[in-house]
Amino acid sequence: MAEEIVAKQREEIQSHEAPIQELGPLPKEPKDGDNLNIARKISTDSSAINHFPGFPYFVRNIRHFPPHQSYARSLFSAGHGYPMYDASTATSVPGDYKNVRGISIGDVGILSTNGQFIFAFNIFLPAGHPYNKGNTPDSFSPLEPLDESEIHTVHEYFPPGAVVASKGIKVTRHSENPLHLSFNSTERVGGLLVLPEGATRQDVATDRIHKYVACNGAEWAYFFGDKRWHPSSNGSTYVITGVDKTTDCSTMSFQVRLAVSPKILARYEKKALRGSDGISAVRNAFVATPPSRNLCVFLRGIRIGVGRAEWIENVEEQPGDGEFAAPYTEIYFPPTWITVMKAKLAFRLGFGHIGERPGVSYFSHPFHPSDIIGPLMLSLRPDAPLVLIDDLIGFVDSNQNPPTKGSLHRHAPLTFFCSKGASFKDCRMMVKEFFEYYDVVEHEGILRLERNSKERNAKVSWHTNIRRFFWPMYDRNWASRGFTELVRRGQHHMETNLYLPMDRAR
Repeated sequence: MAEEIVAKQREEIQSHEAPIQELGPLPKEPKDGDNLNIARKISTDSSAINHFPGFPYFVRNIRHFPPHQSYARSLFSAGHGYPMYDASTATSVPGDYKNVRGISIGDVGILSTNGQFIFAFNIFLPAGHPYNKGNTPDSFSPLEPLDESEIHTVHEYFPPGAVVASKGIKVTRHSENPLHLSFNSTERVGGLLVLPEGATRQDVATDRIHKYVACNGAEWAYFFGDKRWHPSSNGSTYVITGVDKTTDCSTMSFQVRLAVSPKILARYEKKALRGSDGISAVRNAFVATPPSRNLCVFLRGIRIGVGRAEWIENVEEQPGDGEFAAPYTEIYFPPTWITVMKAKLAFRLGFGHIGERPGVSYFSHPFHPSDIIGPLMLSLRPDAPLVLIDDLIGFVDSNQNPPTKGSLHRHAPLTFFCSKGASFKDCRMMVKEFFEYYDVVEHEGILRLERNSKERNAKVSWHTNIRRFFWPMYDRNWASRGFTELVRRGQHHMETNLYLPMDRAR
């Protein structure tokens, strides 16, 4: 039996450009005769999960999410990358960047606390270019521009009239021309995207970019972390390698307070999305001016994380300052029915929204799954200097052709929805499945992810469908346990952090 397993593993690794070997501890320095082109698979057995300096702490949600946070958390599991609630948002850029070019492949920046992409520079432009001038590290040297053959473009990846909806939203299509849709949901957190003109997808083969980022990523992380950008946490540096763009879109986000019954209603008609429930937040009619596909609805890229010793040595100055400025990312825990009943009773008695305002003021960090994946990977190799995490798509089991109400029949899928929501359990399952589809490997001292073979991923998909019927029985692997441990440690840190200002948010 053991011989059959070994033989199958050998077949799986033959398709990779750099063969994977499962080895012991990470070597500090290469020795004579070592093959540096080997990607070493890292075992997840008996791994202790730890928080790493500079990464945000994960805590239970203790306040109402802003609309852009609810939107991103709810739509990430659709598998298209990071969802942009404001599709035109990019800060500190020239006018033509925002109005004509938009977020593009090769851009480097960070996600702000209000869901924007803060642009710093583009890796294919020289330091003196108007876009880059004054915003590049001292030793910055551009990468040779891309060939057209390196960019994979799919026009109308999202067909006209497409909708991306979070878990639990029901879509009714009344007509296609003019576009007339209605939505309803009983979820407490969610979001949706309407694309009247569809959207074009662009992705770039990342081998050349990966090598370039591996050589420069640590310096860029120090550059952002040197208190020149906010939030400049570990893992926040973002190198864009893919975008979905459109000329027109509407977005909606909602989070229902405890004292209110969740009943979300919305309609798209007359080229506008309107929420009729009094709860939803709507960003309507993003029309590019002049008309061009510069509105980015999803972005994908490489996020850069730095190891413990490197971050402490190059970024953090004093432990006290680090504790005071510690960033926290809230994870949504759905309220129990008892909590909901207490909140409704308190509201009726005139005590307001009890339990929905925090007793402390703290730095809120934008949600991104790589902030979970990064510490989990580094926990497998605590002495690794760098970790590179792709916004890899296709690992989630989102149904791309769901049933919809109405009598319309179209060949192309028009509704894309999420099979997972924004809750802690959904996020934990998403992280668990991610590490079932990808292996953690080390290459020249740098941690990255290697996609499994098609045969193995097909087997994982089959097991995933079975698990839907037996969730509690099949949710025990190192990634799900590790994520739970990260949240436990983050909650403990918040409760014991003496640097948090108390009672300022009330």
